[in-house]
Amino acid sequence: MAGFATPPLMGPLGRSLFDPRTPAGKLWLVAIALGLLTYLAYANSFSAGLVLDNGVVIGDDPRIKVWNADNLELIRTRNYWWPMFESDLYRPLTTYSYLINYAVLGNGQEPLGYHVINFLLHWANVVLVLVIVQRLCGRLALAALAAAIFAIHPINIESVTNIVGRADLLATLSILLGGWCYMRAGEATGLNKVLWLAGMGLNALWGVFAKESALMIFAFVFLYDLVWRWPKLTGDTFLRRLGQSAWEFGVKGYTGILPALIALLVVRYRMFSKSPVFGQIFVDNPVSNPDSWLSGKLTAIKVIGRYLQLLIFPRTLSSEYSYNQIPLYGQPGHGAEDLEAWVALIVVAGLIGLAVWYWRKQPLFTWGVGLFFLMQLLTANLIFPIGSIMGERFLYLPSVGFAVMAALFLFWLVGFLARQLDLGPRSATCLTTLLAAVVLVSLGLRSYQRNFDWQDDLSLWHSAVENAPNSFKSYKGYATAIWADALKNYPQDKIKREAKLDQAIAVSETGLHILDTPLLPIDKEDNTLFQDMGNYYSYKGDFLRDRQQPEEARIFYQKSLAVLLRAQAVDHWVNDTSRQAALAHGRLAKEIPDVGNYHVYLFLEQTYERLEDWPHAEEAAHYIVLLNPTLEVGYRLRGVDLFYQHKIRPALIQFMAAGLLDNTDNAAWQAAATCFQLMGVPPSVLRRQGDNNVLDDQNPEVREDLNDTCVAIVQQFLESKQFDNAVALRDRYIKDLRVPADRFPKF
Repeated sequence: MAGFATPPLMGPLGRSLFDPRTPAGKLWLVAIALGLLTYLAYANSFSAGLVLDNGVVIGDDPRIKVWNADNLELIRTRNYWWPMFESDLYRPLTTYSYLINYAVLGNGQEPLGYHVINFLLHWANVVLVLVIVQRLCGRLALAALAAAIFAIHPINIESVTNIVGRADLLATLSILLGGWCYMRAGEATGLNKVLWLAGMGLNALWGVFAKESALMIFAFVFLYDLVWRWPKLTGDTFLRRLGQSAWEFGVKGYTGILPALIALLVVRYRMFSKSPVFGQIFVDNPVSNPDSWLSGKLTAIKVIGRYLQLLIFPRTLSSEYSYNQIPLYGQPGHGAEDLEAWVALIVVAGLIGLAVWYWRKQPLFTWGVGLFFLMQLLTANLIFPIGSIMGERFLYLPSVGFAVMAALFLFWLVGFLARQLDLGPRSATCLTTLLAAVVLVSLGLRSYQRNFDWQDDLSLWHSAVENAPNSFKSYKGYATAIWADALKNYPQDKIKREAKLDQAIAVSETGLHILDTPLLPIDKEDNTLFQDMGNYYSYKGDFLRDRQQPEEARIFYQKSLAVLLRAQAVDHWVNDTSRQAALAHGRLAKEIPDVGNYHVYLFLEQTYERLEDWPHAEEAAHYIVLLNPTLEVGYRLRGVDLFYQHKIRPALIQFMAAGLLDNTDNAAWQAAATCFQLMGVPPSVLRRQGDNNVLDDQNPEVREDLNDTCVAIVQQFLESKQFDNAVALRDRYIKDLRVPADRFPKF
């Protein structure tokens, strides 16, 4: 309206919240500038696709597709990777955030909305770094530079551009917010102190259910106390200071985090006390099964050294560092890398020594060094092995410590040059600005360039092969991406599709060479590459068969069988080891289900089928059903294998089972109709009713087959140790299909 002006955001004394003449105004303006700087570095990240684990976590998780009570409960009560496979990761708040993106905001499988949320979370963390460092040192320029380095460092692309890096973003947010609350509590009294400590506790509580590493808030507040509050204690002896710190810091402060720790331990015990997960996978993390204690620890130290290299000079960045990109210390033929481990140890010891030396002279440096190392405790494989030997995502929060060290070094360098060159204050300021600009532009350009690698699986895995050429999973992932690209872009062009298949085979064979040099014992093997290669060889055989080259085709089918049998051997070893672990935890043998990768047996069945080895194909199909009795495909394949062995009625039971589990499986119902016809039963017993297939269960012969099929399904669920599902199906078949209750086994 005319005559009225929109009032500005006002701060104390009526000044604008963004008034550069006030400390708060300067802080706000710097925070906005950091947001713009971060956006420039990440401007091309918003188009990055659902690469790596995003396809599973976002694309294949049924819990995030609809907001309802059932899905909320499933997220609360199931592991992070459910239903794809068993895992001991529990991150319900992170999964809830994907539910909000997918169902509430309507993003579905379009990645833009997920990237926006990740960007905003990262910006929030950048602002928290700004205000925390500024509060610690009282120097806005230094805090701004440290926050800017953290904001655009390319090492953090894997946590920001990679959508499932959200767990790291949320855990870091909870630690920084909780740490900020603790810092404020240390300066407050009375009720204000209690409220700030409560804020710390609440941030810790929600953080641990976003990612387990949020428990590192313990280390964050301990480091703050050690560097900033310990020197201010009044005790005249070490023991008196220790007693004061135990009361002032421990009892009055750290107890606020205990509810988060207790809640996490209780929930994890209830969820995973019967988990079939028994350990880490060697090829993902060789440190999980080293040749000796010294080998494992020095390899872990070597990784920390490589982290420092990437932070200082982030040229060769990779999403994958599996076997044998980082050989174990002492492995034959890797003497230079053994020397690298000792150099890394000297550098780490040197940094820690400098941090102790400068504890009182430059506490911010000590804090930066401490943050860098302490925030790696859970992921450095020094205390206990984790799922990966190395991952750039593990540096998201530790990189804050590096950013502080780097900012301090730049200011020290300017001071040193100013003294040597006798520069005045204005010239020193210009030099600081110039050097900071060079550093930030270099990091920003590298981040912008790195974001292009994350646009799709093909570009990402091609980058991994280039930058981690000794990682077998880099080749596995690249081969998968090549074949997926062929199926997507050349569905009708057999020539181009076969050329892409040949490329995928060549790439995966390079990965196999890494995995088999030297040949690993079965307890250190991985079957996912074997599984993929079995599939590729089988498809190559199909191309040759279609060109009327049966002998050449059979050679590739045999190659497929050989590599899939290796996958089966590893899978059986995993199942046996998981069973032994469950027995050791007190579970009864009759309650322990078989675990495994049903895809191995799916591909194995298909290869046996191509070789017309029907008994072995049926055995593989049976194991598919054993591992996952809810999948109708296993029953249908088993029916085909029984049919070609001329076991018509057993085949009929399997086809009907597939049809009952999925009424829309027309192939199963048509096969059932064929079996009925061969058995002399008119095919009219099968008809369509709406979208479903319906049996004429008034026919006595069909009635008997239907009863037997329902009993067979329930028995299969019992064999698979899915007792609750067996009860539900039995009750449903009794009620809806009128199967006599006494036909079912007692359980």
